[in-house]
Amino acid sequence: MPRDPRVDFELAWRKIADSQDGEKVLKALLEIYGLRTSHVPGDPYETAFREGQRDVVNYLLTLVQKKDN
Repeated sequence: MPRDPRVDFELAWRKIADSQDGEKVLKALLEIYGLRTSHVPGDPYETAFREGQRDVVNYLLTLVQKKDN
């Protein structure tokens, strides 16, 4: 049975996140997408779009934290 492609992704992301450049990228992603509010008053589509961006950053953070445990 072939290996789940998510496993390969997690391994690749961990390699990247462990590098100095990876730390810079993760910090930038957090500042740009993760630490802001997703809500845009009166625009549910932009709110949903921003929440999707934030969710990706949260997923990447989860992988980094998973590695540390």
